[in-house]
Amino acid sequence: MSDDLETPERRDEGFSLIDVLVATSIMAVIMVFVTGAILEIYSDVNRTDGISTARDQVGNSFRRLDKELRYATWVATPGKVGDGWYLEYATSSTDCQQLAFRNGVLTRSTWTLPGTSPGSPTTIATDLAPTPGVDPFTVYEPGDKPYATAAPGVSGVGGEYELEHDQVRLRFSGRAGKVELPLDVLFTAQNTNRNTPALNDCSKGRPAA
Repeated sequence: MSDDLETPERRDEGFSLIDVLVATSIMAVIMVFVTGAILEIYSDVNRTDGISTARDQVGNSFRRLDKELRYATWVATPGKVGDGWYLEYATSSTDCQQLAFRNGVLTRSTWTLPGTSPGSPTTIATDLAPTPGVDPFTVYEPGDKPYATAAPGVSGVGGEYELEHDQVRLRFSGRAGKVELPLDVLFTAQNTNRNTPALNDCSKGRPAA
């Protein structure tokens, strides 16, 4: 072999500034996508937690009221006093109940006749929001036809269907952060009928207008 052959030049100069800038730009783009994915995951987790919390609020309201309203012997027409809504009902000949919905809080008060003053309210649920355009409490009386104007297939009954018992409809939403879970539930007071008197001594506990 000839001594004149040159040894290949060794390239030890490293990365150029352009190489570094290109690599940094690629890494920045990748980090944007990764960060966005992580934030989306956390957002989904927070949304799920919020829905779960709101569902607990709604479920708590339903469970506490189910037995009482289902077996009520008398239900009053709901009333509004100031910024609060009220609904009175009797669960026996002497036991009176009052639901109150004010400032996002649903409470229940009780008293026994011949008393006329509701006792200290017990909180049933908090962080509730009224459903826009409707009252939180609605009472349908025996003989009413609340489903006469319902769209076909929505109510499940004919338009001429008449109620035989009082029905109490509650409508509001459970709130948790930015999440709202609507509640629209109907209770049938099975111990009421067309002969149930419109007035009851429990109505004396209604707040003054």
